[in-house]
Amino acid sequence: MKPLSLQQLPTVLSVLFAAFFISACAAEEAQELEAPKRPLPRVFAVTVAAENLEIERSFSARTEGSMVAAVTARAGGQIESREFKEGQLVPAGTVMFRLEKAPYEVTLQQAKADLSQAEAEHATARRDWNRVMNLYDDGAISARDRDQAQSKLEITAAGLESTRARLDDASLRYNYTEVKAPITGIASRERVSVGNVIGEGDSLAVVTAMDPLYVRFSVPENGVAARYLLANSSLTAVTDPTQEVSPAEPHEHNVRLSFADGREHSSRGYIDYVSRVVDRNTGNMEARAVIPNPNLDLLPGQFVRVELPKIVVADAISVPQRSVVQSGRRSVVYIVDEEDRVRVREVTLGVRVDNEQLIEDGLANGDRVIVEGLSMLQPGARVRVEDFE
Repeated sequence: MKPLSLQQLPTVLSVLFAAFFISACAAEEAQELEAPKRPLPRVFAVTVAAENLEIERSFSARTEGSMVAAVTARAGGQIESREFKEGQLVPAGTVMFRLEKAPYEVTLQQAKADLSQAEAEHATARRDWNRVMNLYDDGAISARDRDQAQSKLEITAAGLESTRARLDDASLRYNYTEVKAPITGIASRERVSVGNVIGEGDSLAVVTAMDPLYVRFSVPENGVAARYLLANSSLTAVTDPTQEVSPAEPHEHNVRLSFADGREHSSRGYIDYVSRVVDRNTGNMEARAVIPNPNLDLLPGQFVRVELPKIVVADAISVPQRSVVQSGRRSVVYIVDEEDRVRVREVTLGVRVDNEQLIEDGLANGDRVIVEGLSMLQPGARVRVEDFE
């Protein structure tokens, strides 16, 4: 056998390397065939479907009087008596305080006397005017005398009207010595005691109307409840006084009220006010319910919960709460595509209903959302999908 020349050496080495590579590949393929395949990760998923969803929403609220009126003195003077019991129901027009009458009575009598004098002066001027007119017609007096008599008649007429106005003012102030309840409601404690001298405009007590009561609460601007309230409140009102207005239909009493201990108020109410201004600090809108309170068992200032009627969301898509993953400021879910590969889908969340999360945007009918088996999943990885029960 002849030894290899230097020219033949590269060719021989290439043949040997190719043979070694083919042998290694064959061994690797044989090893892969002999080794068992790694099983695909198993996940449990739900197939979402749009449906009409009934949602119950309740909000923390505070009660307040439907009317709150200050009992204010409209005349000054000394308080002679208090005519009501603090904390008791007072009908509108009930005398609550009596002020000293003597100074106002003197003023009233003086105004009456001034009126009598003004009436007498005006009557005299009228009689003089009648005589002057007869004499003027006969040519017995000049036009200047007639004009003077006419001016006197007009002056006394104006004086009479002014005196009547002063009498009305004195009569009003005399009547203001009886301070009356402006509305029907529960009287507060007195703010000024008997014997004190008060001035015009001083507040003596407060009366709060308790039947019905207002219940004020706030709802998030982008929530289902806000859309429901806006859709069920009117923006229009009759402003033309000549337009015929049909009798208002009765309110649908479908708002419930519950207390902290779980008790429910016996009367249901209705929403009468929805603000269309969003608070820039909280992002909430204000709303108000009217609750009948015939037994006066509901008190102003109480913390309660307002429960709205069931809100029907048409074509709603919801998923189990546990399937939603927070990724930074985003909310995402993992879905399985047609090839059983994992995909990440960003979604917009709605309200939470029990253990279900309403999805406002990001999912469609037929999407398969992974509920269990989320750990260690990588987008694009193939998985074995089973139905989530």
